[in-house]
Amino acid sequence: MPRAVSEVKARLRRGLRRALRAAAVLAALLLFLIAIGAAIALAPVIRDPSARFLERKGRVASAHVTGSWTLGDTLLEEVTVTSSTGLAVDFSVRIPPEARAGPRPLVVILAGQGTGRDAARYSADSRGVVVAALSYPYPERKLPRGLWNLLAAVPSMQRAVLDTGPAVLLATDWLLEQRYVDPERVELAGGSFGSFLAPVPAALEPRFRRLWLVHGGADAQGVIEHGLRRHVGFGPVRRAAAWFLFTIAGGQHLAPEKWVGRVSPRPVICINALDDESIPRESALALHRVLGEPHEVFWMPGGHVLPKRGETIRQLTDLVFRRVAADEGVPEDGG
Repeated sequence: MPRAVSEVKARLRRGLRRALRAAAVLAALLLFLIAIGAAIALAPVIRDPSARFLERKGRVASAHVTGSWTLGDTLLEEVTVTSSTGLAVDFSVRIPPEARAGPRPLVVILAGQGTGRDAARYSADSRGVVVAALSYPYPERKLPRGLWNLLAAVPSMQRAVLDTGPAVLLATDWLLEQRYVDPERVELAGGSFGSFLAPVPAALEPRFRRLWLVHGGADAQGVIEHGLRRHVGFGPVRRAAAWFLFTIAGGQHLAPEKWVGRVSPRPVICINALDDESIPRESALALHRVLGEPHEVFWMPGGHVLPKRGETIRQLTDLVFRRVAADEGVPEDGG
């Protein structure tokens, strides 16, 4: 009997050792795959990707109006422009009736992922300003929910972030060739996530005479971590995920606080929300501290600009269009 017990114990020990070796092999394989995946994700952003933005932009190879209809007294067109590099950008152009009499000022809008080119629709009156609203070069309308879904979408998200600057420049090249646009009166506005990306093309493209940053800030890594609080409760994992997402997006190179000062001496106007639940106040203040001259800062009541808050979007776009129209001497009725 004691011998039988000893044999059972020996078998159990051997089985446990085999299980531990198998677990160690699986853990090593998992870590290897994670390391390979991380290396692949980080490779495009080891060097400053902005150095390749102009090359990626290429030249306009083709442009197609994919839809056209009237919105009030304005013409709304949906356009797809493709570059010689294969880069494609979708955007909407809202053309006011005043453009029949001659070229008008242009505002290029880089809005949030859920808004995209629909931002051209929100204002009841563009006040004689041509509006071009861009969609990000990202295949999905909304960002994925949950940490694991977010990580699975990393490659396409990274490509979209790195292609957004070149896409803005490509769309602007095409727009400046249109007879209804005055090439001397072109402005860029970035809203929400777009405000983190807009300073780069604004700095690279001197034809943007003014930059608007709406509900944005600095310290994108901190903003990402703030947004992950609802999905990732464990602090160390949340901070690691925020660092990874920030880094693979090239945040160390493309952070707005590194670029916004380069827009000077062209003006920068920041509009922030007093009760913004997405952008911490310190993030907004950190951006304000690095603005060059001249600049203006406005704080407005309410929360963050979101697709479901159509009235907030209308108020913000109206503010921008009123200011652009007033600077051009256009009467308040848009006539």
